[in-house]
Amino acid sequence: MFRAVLDTCALVPGRQRDFLLQLATEGAFAPLWGTGILFELDYVLAELDARRGRTDSEDRRARLFTEMKRAFPGATIEAPKDRTYRYGLSDPDDGHVAHTAIIGKANAIVTDDARAGFPAAPVLVHAHIRTVTPAQFAADIVAAQPDAGVRALRAMSARMITPQRSPAMLLEELQQRYSMTVAAAILRPLLGQ
Repeated sequence: MFRAVLDTCALVPGRQRDFLLQLATEGAFAPLWGTGILFELDYVLAELDARRGRTDSEDRRARLFTEMKRAFPGATIEAPKDRTYRYGLSDPDDGHVAHTAIIGKANAIVTDDARAGFPAAPVLVHAHIRTVTPAQFAADIVAAQPDAGVRALRAMSARMITPQRSPAMLLEELQQRYSMTVAAAILRPLLGQ
């Protein structure tokens, strides 16, 4: 099965995270993340919640991490952020992400972080680990498995209570907010709405 490391920036926008993880739930790919990525995710979500004035942030984050662990046992790779990694990245602080990909035998790193220098890192090139944006990754996945994309949108829609959003509305949001234009073009005709 195709294995992809979801970097923090792929997991932080909530709707994008939901779509990518739902694609994984539908069997479209196997997600991976390192302990350093989870550390960053926790920190970033706590900061976002603080800015939004959410008082239940700790509980929300705990539920998210519990659900991720339950849904994807084995997705977490031991790759602490505070360790020194020597992978020749432009941004050595992202060594934990490269380490996660190498140890997890990933096919791709899904990230918007152009500063890290993942595509040029010799160790990643040698291991045939490519770097893709979340929008390109979603396009690749739904092009290969469009039924999984439709199921993902329907499952997301079914979970939403307030405000209710149809699969087509969610797809429009993914296109507008996260530039998932190609994925939207593939999935829109299949929604039957």
